[in-house]
Amino acid sequence: MKLLSIILCLICFAILFSHCKNSVETNIKDLDQNMQDMSMYHDNLGIHLRKGDADYSSWLLEGMDSSLQVIATQFDRHRKLTTSFEKSYEKRLLPSIKIIRKALQENDFPAAIAGYRVLTKKCNGCHIDHDIDKEVKDLSDPIYNEEK
Repeated sequence: MKLLSIILCLICFAILFSHCKNSVETNIKDLDQNMQDMSMYHDNLGIHLRKGDADYSSWLLEGMDSSLQVIATQFDRHRKLTTSFEKSYEKRLLPSIKIIRKALQENDFPAAIAGYRVLTKKCNGCHIDHDIDKEVKDLSDPIYNEEK
């Protein structure tokens, strides 16, 4: 009887731990929560491009691009999307990201800012297309400063 109780307890623990392990995902956020993260990356990228900080701008760009790739993998379907996020990423966002990346490697801030501004317009275009009431701001514009 004691052996049977031990075996049943071990089985229960095994089931419990296997369920906990399977419920952990790489990215458990909804698309909106991921877009809030993108907003922080985007805003800070604009600020550091305006300051001429290539190292921090590159770090932010790579973090944003990496997160966008995770989102593209996770959101092949979503109630707000007409196509997969991956298609939007590849068509709308990746070309501007490549321009910014290349410009930062060459320390060409005017080109990096131009790429950032196109990226901002692409983000806003997607928001308009999907009836999302959020505007992405171009924080590379000198009218924005740290005091605001």
